[in-house]
Amino acid sequence: MKARVRPSFYLDIAAQELWLLEHAGSEITDRWHEELWNSIEFLERHPLIGRERLDLKRKGIRSWRIQGFERWLIFYTVETDAIILCRVVSGMLDLRLLKFD
Repeated sequence: MKARVRPSFYLDIAAQELWLLEHAGSEITDRWHEELWNSIEFLERHPLIGRERLDLKRKGIRSWRIQGFERWLIFYTVETDAIILCRVVSGMLDLRLLKFD
């Protein structure tokens, strides 16, 4: 199964990488980016493994933690032919306020 990416997912990546650069440095940022894409490849092979998020407003949203960076969550949905990557944010946020396009 292939991944399709929503624009908000790319915006989240940029915001998270900027935060990491400022607070943790380039080595950690590069490792975060690599683990993000490793996690996405894993989800492409196992799309239903993520926890279904019944606590969020939009139905069908699932979440999965980035390996080695468990504070960050990938939010996605599963369609018949693809996973749709919606958001990637810190789990420290009030997730009920997240918007999914």
